[in-house]
Amino acid sequence: MASSSAPVGQNPLNSMDLPPIATIGKSLIYTGDVMQFNIGLLKLRPEKMVDFESLKINGFDFEELFTNQGWKRYFDMPNGPIYTNMVKEFWMKAYVYDKIAARTEEEQLILKDPSLKGKSRAEMGLNTFNGTVIKSVLAGLEITISKAHFAKLLEVKDQGKRIADYKNEIYYRQSIKKELYLDESSAGKSRSM
Repeated sequence: MASSSAPVGQNPLNSMDLPPIATIGKSLIYTGDVMQFNIGLLKLRPEKMVDFESLKINGFDFEELFTNQGWKRYFDMPNGPIYTNMVKEFWMKAYVYDKIAARTEEEQLILKDPSLKGKSRAEMGLNTFNGTVIKSVLAGLEITISKAHFAKLLEVKDQGKRIADYKNEIYYRQSIKKELYLDESSAGKSRSM
């Protein structure tokens, strides 16, 4: 009798094999809103479904353009339920956790306990810093979203170069600008990419 179980190593609750988003095992966290704004004034604009077949019938065949750019998956995603109140709560408590935030977190711990000075993040009881992420708290769970999540969901490679990483290397900055922008003088403006 054949077994129809998931492949070895694949989590049936995480079929896309995404990095963990919610920190499970900790006690529930209570936090106030990071964004000081009336949540009732937030308006969520859910994406509308794009029907490529209907467009094709009416003489607008765009599907191949998006498929070639690797964006077809993006148009398939909005076809499920959207929990507007959860989305609003997530963004009211969201913040960017980057190198500066990680360093500030370490410095605050050292201020409370000077014996931690010179110790690693692990020795301080902190998670390792693996790059910039978006953090929030939703229903008492800490949520962390990284660029790896976006790459996996959009089915694109998690790679690329950030021009900010080449601050002092003019040659590389110019090469990247030539690659990204049609008109280098418009660098930084997405419409000229």
